[in-house]
Amino acid sequence: MKIIANKFLIIIVCLFGVLDAFSAPSPPMPTGKKPPPPPGLPIDENLHIIFMIAILFGIYTIYKHQLKTKTPI
Repeated sequence: MKIIANKFLIIIVCLFGVLDAFSAPSPPMPTGKKPPPPPGLPIDENLHIIFMIAILFGIYTIYKHQLKTKTPI
């Protein structure tokens, strides 16, 4: 039993040592140029519609859950 535990420990140590050898290289130094701007996508458009859909879906799931539960007579 002790021999198997030692082999397992040796395998684990070797695997972690190999992972360290294949780590990613460090990123290059910045050159001073600015990155390109992100695309102008509107994320605040029609939020009131999304909130209404979320509220209606919440009411639907609560109502559906209450129908599934047994109620005592």
